[in-house]
Amino acid sequence: MCLVFTIAQTFAISGGPWSGGKGIVGVVGTYAGTFQDVVVGSNNLAVFTLSVPQTGLATGTVLIFTGERTFSGPMTGLADPNTDILEATLQGIPVVTSGSTTIETLNFHTDGNVHARVRASKKTTSISSIRIRGTAEVKTTDTRSDSHCNPNLGYDSSPTCTTNCCCQTVTNYTVHGFKQSDSSS
Repeated sequence: MCLVFTIAQTFAISGGPWSGGKGIVGVVGTYAGTFQDVVVGSNNLAVFTLSVPQTGLATGTVLIFTGERTFSGPMTGLADPNTDILEATLQGIPVVTSGSTTIETLNFHTDGNVHARVRASKKTTSISSIRIRGTAEVKTTDTRSDSHCNPNLGYDSSPTCTTNCCCQTVTNYTVHGFKQSDSSS
């Protein structure tokens, strides 16, 4: 009987049948990372934190730096433990700083989506080896009027707009993140 158990251990799956198999990792935990603009030299960058609980929605914060403004806001999503796919949305309002200049803040906001996967890095086995990789699309909206829009910067404004017009800029990012903790709090 001892010989049977020794041979059975030789063929056992590491971690047992509940460790995910097929490269799937546990998604529960706290993550941090960046969004890097796909356009090199654009001065657009974002940093985020995201807490993925055992049950319920993943929640976090995102801070987006653009060439003109800095936005801060919530990030909310779902991380599927069976496929390791992370889907999230984000919103941001401008960060107001004190000083002698008045900053118009009510006329700007950002909205976006994140599509990513949670995967284990093959380089190490530490907690930080669990990585988030994917894409994000963030739309920045300026509702002041078309007169503030510069079409050469890629703003999209409706030619039929006469009141409450807005300019929208869509920025595509690559998402790079890592797990900081197995705890979601």
